[in-house]
Formats: sequence, structure tokens, C-alpha cells
Amino acid sequence: MRPVIAVDGTHLKGRFGGTMFVATAQDGNEQVYPIAFGYSDSENNLSWEWFLECLRGALGHIDDLVFISDRHASIEAGISKVFPYATHTICCWHFGENIKKRFHRKDVADIMDSAARTYSEFNYNRHMEELHRLHKGAFEYAIDAGPHKWSRVHCPKEAAWSMRHQLTDAAHLVILKRVEKCNYMTVNPVDWNIFSVKLKGNQ
Repeated sequence: MRPVIAVDGTHLKGRFGGTMFVATAQDGNEQVYPIAFGYSDSENNLSWEWFLECLRGALGHIDDLVFISDRHASIEAGISKVFPYATHTICCWHFGENIKKRFHRKDVADIMDSAARTYSEFNYNRHMEELHRLHKGAFEYAIDAGPHKWSRVHCPKEAAWSMRHQLTDAAHLVILKRVEKCNYMTVNPVDWNIFSVKLKGNQ
């Protein structure tokens, strides 16, 4: 599992109401899948803390863990309390939608998205200067949110933006053992669809 977990909540509009909490992750094939969900009567500090504690109990400690969410204050409070060692970042899609709703400017949100996704600090500064010229309020809103939470260039954890392809030590050891075992085997054809496999030194 990639050490990046996205969390969000949605209000249920059925007979019983309440809020559903969901945590999702991404596997080595870049497929998104749910790893936990829960229900509560409402979305507040206590309910998010409860859900995150259940998540921690299921996953244990994960090094270099990164959380992605919207800017809900209860999520931020819960993560800082339950996962104090983790990095909390802002979902760029939610951030862009908030900017469009708040300032009613899609062009401003597009520039914000470009600043968030660029790999270059030069381009980041260029986009932010353009944002400042177009809408000072949106620029100040982005700075107040913390560029280290939404900008690729300033994110303290690379895991939030790139997939890790390194094998774990356990998987690497298994592969080495199988390769070494192959070195001690001989394969000889017996028929067109039958082969004889023997360990070297054995008859």
C-alpha cells in the first residue's frame, strides 16, 4: 500500500441520517481502494477522532504516512491528535472547488491548480505572481492555507505525489532465493511437451 491515505466524510440523507467516514489508499498498480469506513451521528471532532483511532488500530504504525483531505477543521484536529507523526496535506480538487465557490473565478482556480502541480519552484513562483495580479484575495487565501499543504514543490513528503516502486526487503529476499534455486536445476526435454527437471548433483 502506498503510504498515502485520503479521508473524507459524507452526510447521509436516508431515514437514519448521520455521517459516513471513508479512508482510501492506492496499491502498486495505482488502483484506489477503500481500507476503512465508519458511521457516526454527526461530523465533529469526537467522531473524526474515533474513526481515526479505529484506523490506527487496524493499520498500526506506518513510516512517512501522509493524509489527504479537504480543509475540514475536525479532520485536521483528529489527524494531529491520533497521527501526530503523519503529514497532513490538502486535496487539490477540493481546494480548487473552494476557490471557485469563494471567489467565483474559474481562471483563478486553474492558476492555483497549476501552481499546486508544478515540479519547479520557478514555475510555482510564476503562477503565484500571476494569481496575485489577477486576484489578491485568492492569493492571500492560498498563502493562508499553507503552500506546504497543497503545493508539490513545498510538500515535505514526496510520497504524497509519487509512487514508490522499491521492493520490500522480504519480497527481495524471496526473489533472490528463487533465482539461486534455479542455478541448481537442469531442465532437459523428454518429449515435445514434457521436460525433466532435476537438481544438480542428483540422478
